[in-house]
Amino acid sequence: MDIHLDVHPGIVFVIAMGTSVILFIVIRLLLNMLYATTLVRWSLFKRYVEKARMRGLPLIARYGSIGLVAFVAVPLPTTGVCAATLLSWLLGIKWNVSLMAILPGAAISNGIVTLSVFGIIQGMNLAAG
Repeated sequence: MDIHLDVHPGIVFVIAMGTSVILFIVIRLLLNMLYATTLVRWSLFKRYVEKARMRGLPLIARYGSIGLVAFVAVPLPTTGVCAATLLSWLLGIKWNVSLMAILPGAAISNGIVTLSVFGIIQGMNLAAG
């Protein structure tokens, strides 16, 4: 089996970063709209969000944006841009602060994944060659 990709890794990385930004914006806007129109009416959910934000304040004070960067930077299934956006919204972090923390983490994670995938494919091509 021979795999050929005529795509430069830099292009793949730029596409992944663009997708990360779009995901952040869409999820954040949807969460704000959904909470303001529907979820705020449910007192149980409203109390849950307020309780989560109160619990998160010490964590934000302790780790700050570096904690969010580290959370996104680890390329595991539940630690991506989507989960970090939800977490930052739930903890009440301002959107611009959370975007500036999520983007470096996404760059690290996307870089790790891009380089590893292209390295594996190149290794497969060398072995098959």
